[in-house]
Amino acid sequence: MTSNAFLLAALIVATSAWSADKSGAHHDHAAHSHGQGQLELVVQGDVVQLDFEIPMESLLGHEHLPKTPAQKKAMAELQVGAAQANYLVVLPAAAACQLQSAQARSDMFLGKKSEHSDLDVQLQFKCSKPAALQQIELAVFKRHPLLKSLKVDMITPKGQGSTTLKPKDPVIRW
Repeated sequence: MTSNAFLLAALIVATSAWSADKSGAHHDHAAHSHGQGQLELVVQGDVVQLDFEIPMESLLGHEHLPKTPAQKKAMAELQVGAAQANYLVVLPAAAACQLQSAQARSDMFLGKKSEHSDLDVQLQFKCSKPAALQQIELAVFKRHPLLKSLKVDMITPKGQGSTTLKPKDPVIRW
């Protein structure tokens, strides 16, 4: 299998697995740790796929349904913002990337009580100048200081890798 075929297959598998897992069915969060989120990144040709899973406590400071007007406002802002590309990530302008799809889900958005609530976000971009795409900045750290780290598993034109980002250096480079 060629390198490009492998990466394309990985993108399809990652997207299919995410869609199946996030289809609305309840799923266990074995790695759920406050202050720590996860990101799966696939860059294949002109397509960028990002799949986030972040504990709601790391974004809102709590995992219960909002009670106060301030909590309700913060959750509404998160729900609207998470489905917008620049809320979580900043891609280089030179790559001319356009958001193709965005989905943000949480049991809390549906008014469901849960012992451990996460925000699951899937973003997909198409870039007209993918050669200029050599890094992605994570804006989520600036907006949510309770998020202390983000474990990133990635497939990029440079190969497979894993790293942990922190607020001090919130940039994935390849």
